[in-house]
Amino acid sequence: MENDVSMIVGVDKANPTKEKDCVKTRWSQKINRFYVLCIYDQAGKLDDHMYKNKIWGKHAHEVPTTISVFSEPGNSSTFIIWDTTYQQSEALFSKLRLEARNELILRIATNLVAYLIKEYETNVKTATTDHPDLKDPHFIEQLIQKFDAFLKTNTFLMNHAVWEEFCHWFETHLTEWILEDMEEVVGYEQMEKLSENELNDLFFTYLTENSSRNPEFLSRFTKIVNVYTQDWINRLISSMNTTFFSPEKIRELLGIPDEASAVTKKDITFTLIDQGNVLVMSNAPYQSVREVLSKKSFQREEAIPWPTARIHKGSIEGIVQMKPNGVTKQKATNDVLIQEAWAQAKALSEVVVDVYDGLCSFFLSTARYHKDTVEIYVDDLLAIRGLKPKLGGSGRRGGYETNQREQILKALSIIQDLWIDLDKAMIYEKGRPVQLQLQGRAFIFKDHKNREICIDEQLLERKLLFTVDEVFAKYLYGSGRQVALLPIQALHYNPYREAWEKKLTRYFSWRWRTQARRGDYSQPHKISTLLEATGEQLNERTPSRTRDRLEQAFDTLLRDGVIASWQYEKWDESIASSKGWARIWENTMVLIEPPEVIAEQYLSIGKNRKVQNEANAKAEPSVGKLNPEEITEQLRDRRKNMNLSLSELAEELEISASYLSNIERKIKVPSPKIQVRMMNWLQR
Repeated sequence: MENDVSMIVGVDKANPTKEKDCVKTRWSQKINRFYVLCIYDQAGKLDDHMYKNKIWGKHAHEVPTTISVFSEPGNSSTFIIWDTTYQQSEALFSKLRLEARNELILRIATNLVAYLIKEYETNVKTATTDHPDLKDPHFIEQLIQKFDAFLKTNTFLMNHAVWEEFCHWFETHLTEWILEDMEEVVGYEQMEKLSENELNDLFFTYLTENSSRNPEFLSRFTKIVNVYTQDWINRLISSMNTTFFSPEKIRELLGIPDEASAVTKKDITFTLIDQGNVLVMSNAPYQSVREVLSKKSFQREEAIPWPTARIHKGSIEGIVQMKPNGVTKQKATNDVLIQEAWAQAKALSEVVVDVYDGLCSFFLSTARYHKDTVEIYVDDLLAIRGLKPKLGGSGRRGGYETNQREQILKALSIIQDLWIDLDKAMIYEKGRPVQLQLQGRAFIFKDHKNREICIDEQLLERKLLFTVDEVFAKYLYGSGRQVALLPIQALHYNPYREAWEKKLTRYFSWRWRTQARRGDYSQPHKISTLLEATGEQLNERTPSRTRDRLEQAFDTLLRDGVIASWQYEKWDESIASSKGWARIWENTMVLIEPPEVIAEQYLSIGKNRKVQNEANAKAEPSVGKLNPEEITEQLRDRRKNMNLSLSELAEELEISASYLSNIERKIKVPSPKIQVRMMNWLQR
């Protein structure tokens, strides 16, 4: 249920609203308090199709009062809950009611945005598909979120009494429908003979059957919700008085820049993000340099004046140095260059790593081939980090602040000075491993004449041209191309307060990519290894602080969808009360499950994965003749008979609880391999 859109309507006889004058029959007065709980599947989510259909779909040119807030339920389930049951789990149902309220407000915000865009199109005679902002899904999504926040804090929808009035109105209609239906089937005289308990039992039966099996009832059920919510939309539009708004006023409401002052360059950051992830390189040199930057690993070595970090990962061995590019600083003495290099090494922060990953993502998403030169602006690197431009006058965006841009330029100058020298490196040419030596920069920055330049303040408003040097380019050629999905949250987390979350996100991203060839993400991680990935050490004096901070990071990653789940493996909590527990905890394993999108994206990686699948197919029983729906129904029935939760069964099947929930609700069809696991479990 955690991945569903929920709508719950409470019917509370003990709290009559302003519509108390509504005539109620003696029968309706005997009906006990009840609640209607509708669980809508992901098809109703905003990020799936809501704003797309409202803005660009077949209803895009209709006024909002004819656009239904809720479509007729297709993939949904309706449950009737008596008040006694509600009271037993009041906290849970209250949470569902709040989630339902938020979902409804979000849908209203979508309708309002659709209405304003239509008004804007009419006034300026510009189609949505022709406007650079209005055809941008990211811009529209952000706009809807803005209206959503406004509705919750500045309109009548923030008033609890408004929602109670809606519930009472809904209850009146629903109760009358069911009683009318009962009277038509049972008859007036028989209804009069029913005791209060009998009446309630019969009412519950009719309400349950209608809400689960009667399409006409479900359609009417949906329409009355839309009638009420569309009235809310009309009230909101009236309060905005948009009829008398000029195109400039509507443009201001929508946050669309004035044509005269609009920035001509295109914000390309939204094109990089796919299902919450961006692409970065996953080869060993790239990951090693990233770790050096994140952990600030540069040291002094004898006979080497430059800040140096030794790297040894997998098939590579070599060093990373902070060595200013002498080509662009010819007038500086060696001593000055050395001092600058050490100053750069001391200035390292997570912002530098963000810019490093941001450059990589822009290059992979824009470059036509492995040695191509691409262009971006400094503001693009701020945007991909999730920073918002400062608002200008009258609600218009004024752009980023100078100190924010200077911080990016500082990070770029550090990245420009990186020198990578690999004594041993393994690459693949035509599918065969080749060992060689590699030297070069991470990224090379150029001017419009293809000459190398020095990063300076002149680049604040200019295009930034760059490419990858030989070290990374070798790993992007042909079949040897190695890339990974990096959750965008790694760039959005605060570089100071959420440094643990940043580092763990990058680490898991890299590990999942290395595990993708085997398709095995169930390998546990040792706590000490994860602490090492964060660059942190166990607090010897107060180890509980280290544990609390790490678990806090896990919880944050889980909340933000970076990971699907986490749990200790073979850890007994009673150990934590004994002396020396911290050392045992450091060697404990923790299971981290990647989100479903990661596993799905990596399914086709590598020939070894394909060979393994073929071998598994031969070894395991064929499910080609089995009916997936029958398997699913048997599995669901067995699970319920055994009183197993979704999480418990999912753990036995080695899949996520959300995926199992989608299978049981027939939203997704299990793969042949998962069907085999399901059959094996049923045959136990």
